Amino acid sequence: MPRDWAKLFGKQLANVRNAKRVKQHELEDKIGRGAQYVSHLETGINKPGFDNIFEIAEALDSSPADLFFVEGVDDRREVLQRRIQELLNARDEEQLRKIYRLILTFLE
Repeated sequence: MPRDWAKLFGKQLANVRNAKRVKQHELEDKIGRGAQYVSHLETGINKPGFDNIFEIAEALDSSPADLFFVEGVDDRREVLQRRIQELLNARDEEQLRKIYRLILTFLE
């Protein structure tokens, strides 16, 4: 996840967390992370791992897709297809499996 995307993810995480009325330290407790973990995610300092995204979504009673909905991202078909293809070209087999599972989760 590039740094810009980390910041967008963090902003959306904060939006979802606040909508659920969960404090940062409460979320950290639910997912078994130390102090400042959520703060660092929300400011884009840290990037969440694939498994962490699912843990966070479950702890917030949300879906991983909710954590990636970001307003203002260009969503024209050709742009999205190009970006997805770039992601797929840069990944190894294990990362492709994770991306595939993530896509399946979004389609549910």
